[in-house]
Amino acid sequence: MSKFKEKYLVPTVFRPNGHWMVGTIWPVKGSKGNEYSVELHDKGFNCDCPGFTFRGSCKHSQAILKKVEGVMEW
Repeated sequence: MSKFKEKYLVPTVFRPNGHWMVGTIWPVKGSKGNEYSVELHDKGFNCDCPGFTFRGSCKHSQAILKKVEGVMEW
């Protein structure tokens, strides 16, 4: 069990609970070449990078959120 509470980046354009994309994982390459995974859960997006664990948000999750919401607004 992680010593940190599970955190989520919550979308503003759509409700993730029960959304058809829940469970989708987007592979993201970090600035230093590391591979991370951003996943949509019923509560929002999360990323497996160290920064997300501490802050509940990171540039990887924000980039995916921006892309997904951008498509939904279109």
